[in-house]
This record gives sequence, C-alpha cells and structure tokens, in this order.
Amino acid sequence: MAAKMVLAALKHIWATLEPTSCSHALIGGLSLSFWKHVRTTQDVDLLIDSGSAGVEALLEVLKKAGIRTKRQPPIIDLKSLRIVQLLYEPKDAFMEIQIDLLLAESEFHREALARRVPAWISEMNFEFSTLSCEDLIIMKMNAGRIIDRADAAALLRLNRESLNLNYLLKWVKKLNLNSEWSEIWNESSPDEPLPGLTD
Repeated sequence: MAAKMVLAALKHIWATLEPTSCSHALIGGLSLSFWKHVRTTQDVDLLIDSGSAGVEALLEVLKKAGIRTKRQPPIIDLKSLRIVQLLYEPKDAFMEIQIDLLLAESEFHREALARRVPAWISEMNFEFSTLSCEDLIIMKMNAGRIIDRADAAALLRLNRESLNLNYLLKWVKKLNLNSEWSEIWNESSPDEPLPGLTD
C-alpha cells in the first residue's frame, strides 16, 4: 500500500512539473530499482533545476497542485546543497508522502541532470527520467551516510560492466571522494585493483 502511494506521489508531482521549464530527474531510493538495486523507500526524491523563474515560482505551481511545503522557510541550507521538503496526500491514501527536492545548483548536479535517462513503469503507463547510474553512485558517495555507501557499492557491483569509469573518476577527483571511492570499490570488487586514483 505504502509503495503504491509513493509511486502515486511521484506520478502527481511529475505531471505537475512537466509543463514547467524546470529540468528534473528521480533520485533516491526509488531510482535504484531502475539500476538493478531494489530497496524500499517511503518518500520521493527529485533533483531539480528551478530555472530562471526561481524556487518561489516553482513552489507556487506545486501548491496549486496540492503539494505543500513541510516547513517555513521552505529551503533547508545544508551548505554543500539546498533542499526543499514537501508533503502530498494522494487520493484515498489517508497518509502524506514526503517529497524532497534537491536543488541543482552545483556544476556536478547540473551535469547530472543533463545526463538523465528515460525510465518507465509499465503498470502505471508512466514515463519519466532518472539519473544515470554513474551520477547516482557519485551522489550516494557524496551523501556520506552508511546506507548511501551501501547503495553505491551495490550499484557499482550490479552495473559495473556498463559504467563509464572515466566519468566516475572525473567526479571522484573533482569532489574529493577518493576515500569513498576506495571503500565502495573494495566492497563491490574486493579481489581487483582500485582503478584511477594513481593516474
């Protein structure tokens, strides 16, 4: 039941955002399943560029669609990034689903959005975009939580043959994620030498 409500919330906010000029893509727990790593989640996470109109105009569009801000002021500044937490109650759900918008304001986040890929949920007849596997791995390494490191290692292990390692290593170096990269590589491929960091 909860999983269906999370997907309903995703579909609703996606339909609300589509007419806007805001580039956006699914991230977080829901996005992992499109890269062979299934993990339960109770919220929706999007990476979004609010564009020239700005965050306030975006929030007004969402408000008209029944998606409200969780707190005031709506933007949470975490120094390295800013997020907006929203709440939405799907029809007949009797529960609110949290939707987190991570604002794409860094060079990496903007490039990640530009590299987003199409995804599809057939039972809902629903097409949307998610980040590439490489960009999800980078975001997971950069987040720093234990669960995020585990997700990054799983994504690396399950998708390694198709990954663009040169792109991954570019951002590992730019974002100073050498220790995180070493950790997830050793977890996913313990018998193989670590690539890239001695170049």
